[in-house]
Amino acid sequence: MANGRVRTILAMGLGLACAAWPAQAQSPGLYYAWRLINGDTMACLDRAAAVLTNQELSNIQVEGNSVAGTTEDSTAVFVCLENAGSTTVMIMVSSTDDDMAFALRETLKENF
Repeated sequence: MANGRVRTILAMGLGLACAAWPAQAQSPGLYYAWRLINGDTMACLDRAAAVLTNQELSNIQVEGNSVAGTTEDSTAVFVCLENAGSTTVMIMVSSTDDDMAFALRETLKENF
């Protein structure tokens, strides 16, 4: 069941990331990271939205257990999954510029 949930989350994240771009010849790069935090899903979503806002991403949207935002050429998504006693957060960043996607992911990780 956990593997099915992970595949669903990855597919959802990639779908959100790709939805922001028109058809292009180059596929976008996707960088992600997992992390356990104390707190519930709402605390995770609030924290993720604040990080996206502080890093000047726009079009921030909360949908269920995820928060997404965009820059001119990147899309970032936080997915919060509540576990017993903690919450797992997945940070995904997608962009056609691999260096920018990697750098944004690292910045979001550091500021979360």
